[in-house]
Amino acid sequence: MLSRFLTDPVWWLYITWLPKYLADARGFSLVKIGLFAWVPYVAADIGSLSGGLMSGYLIGRGWSVDRSRKLVILIAALLMPAGILAAFAHNAMVALALIGVVLFGFQVWINNVQTLPSDFFSDKAVASVAGLGGTGAGTSSMIFILSTGWIVDHFSYVPVLVTAGLLAPLGTIILFALSGPIERIPLRTESGSA
Repeated sequence: MLSRFLTDPVWWLYITWLPKYLADARGFSLVKIGLFAWVPYVAADIGSLSGGLMSGYLIGRGWSVDRSRKLVILIAALLMPAGILAAFAHNAMVALALIGVVLFGFQVWINNVQTLPSDFFSDKAVASVAGLGGTGAGTSSMIFILSTGWIVDHFSYVPVLVTAGLLAPLGTIILFALSGPIERIPLRTESGSA
């Protein structure tokens, strides 16, 4: 829940603010936004498909679920600070490509993180655990998106993009520190036995 609280705002930042960012900070016209703003979302689509394929491939080659998911999650988390580079890129198309890297990384990350409830818990608890993760994600995303407007009005997009670039690695560190090895956690039954 805490990991998603920190990392999910990255996705919602770019979903909500990308067209406005391209217009305000990069000088894109409405036509230019229409011509190019879709590129990061295609990268996200590719990441969405790749995330499960990557960890599934490693598991199929005999890697443990723990090792394969954590490697893929780590690689994805290390891609998302590309948003920091986008904030300082002099070329708008380079910035757009770097945002594509961020969205690709996020989708790889989230596809593996969202499978963790089923890796850790039996089917009796998966929906509740996934729901708690979604609650953390939704709460922080609303806060981040609303505060983005204030920050942009008073400063610029740079602090927002830099903060977003740091959130995924921080969320991943917390995920790895608190989760331990990815293996099934037995639930206690009503009688108190495991």
